[in-house]
Amino acid sequence: MSIQDWSNYYRLWGTQLYHEFHSICFQYGLSLEPPVFVLTESQTQLGSWQPEKREIRMSSCLIRTYSWDITLEVLKHEIAHQICTELFHEFNGGHGPSFQKACDILGVPGCFRLSCGDLPHGLKENRQENNVHRILEKIRKLLSLAESSNEHEAKLAMETAGRLLKKYNIEMLGDENPENYVYSIINRKKKRIDAYQSRIVKILTQFFYVKAIYSSIYDPIEHEKYRTIEIFGKNENVEIAKYCYHFLERKLLFLWKERKLQCSGNKRIARKSFSIGVLQGFHDTLLDQERASGKGYGKSRTSQLTDCELIVAGDKELDRFIHARYPRLQKRSRTGGKIYSDFYDRGVQEGRRLIFNKGIKNDIGNKGIYLE
Repeated sequence: MSIQDWSNYYRLWGTQLYHEFHSICFQYGLSLEPPVFVLTESQTQLGSWQPEKREIRMSSCLIRTYSWDITLEVLKHEIAHQICTELFHEFNGGHGPSFQKACDILGVPGCFRLSCGDLPHGLKENRQENNVHRILEKIRKLLSLAESSNEHEAKLAMETAGRLLKKYNIEMLGDENPENYVYSIINRKKKRIDAYQSRIVKILTQFFYVKAIYSSIYDPIEHEKYRTIEIFGKNENVEIAKYCYHFLERKLLFLWKERKLQCSGNKRIARKSFSIGVLQGFHDTLLDQERASGKGYGKSRTSQLTDCELIVAGDKELDRFIHARYPRLQKRSRTGGKIYSDFYDRGVQEGRRLIFNKGIKNDIGNKGIYLE
């Protein structure tokens, strides 16, 4: 790429950082004057605050190498330094109590508060990794059993995995260590959230001990903003929920191509109807499994919440973790759109027979960086 092309990128990135600065100040109720943004070529110092010049310097290597979400966390780290200088009137530039207080205001995760920290390529690794890996390994083996052609064995493996995950989450209630919680972003590089994605999110939040938010993220290479799904929860829950999301998305594509259903109307609506039906059938299967667990579902409850939803609702630390990232959340309803009932019904039948067909894999990596 020519120098002129990179110069154009730098101009676009600088403008976007300016917009992100204003958005962060609005989200967290801050009255800060925007600094001058300077893009550097540093390989080691990915961000710094220069109080004398009122500059926030950001490395172009950071923007090219990491997702924009990681860039924003580094930006918030430097804004925390700006808060110390311009609101707290402290000029030592360190990472002491005042800086930590500024990070609290901005909801900066722990691994982004250090002068030399670990930036994950995606989901931040949970510090209790031995315990997490042990739980994940047990559930991975159970989900691997669920590929069995023996319907009874597959169903038993799924039910056992569900009970293990439920038991673990009940035991973890009341543990208020913020390091237990993570988020992961699903970015399909689309301008909208499809109907099938919303249905998958409903399954994840109802049965997999996570919460989810629809958001958007900037792509610095394509200079576009895309709609995203962010999954929040304990590390092991988020990993399993992500696995479920991608499994269902792949399965919808496979089933539609395999069945080769004939459509005399709008093929896009037919495919959407079939996909939503598949997800409804899978949802109903999970709900039947919970009802069959004998834990009193529907006997004395006035609501129709699943056990998973009740446990997550009682996890106040998860709510605080989400609020730290999104202090001004808004709820919006989604319209369903047109559905072909025959394709929907065929989808429900397919969804009723769905089973997981491989285990989960965790390949998260870290890379050392330097921040000022």
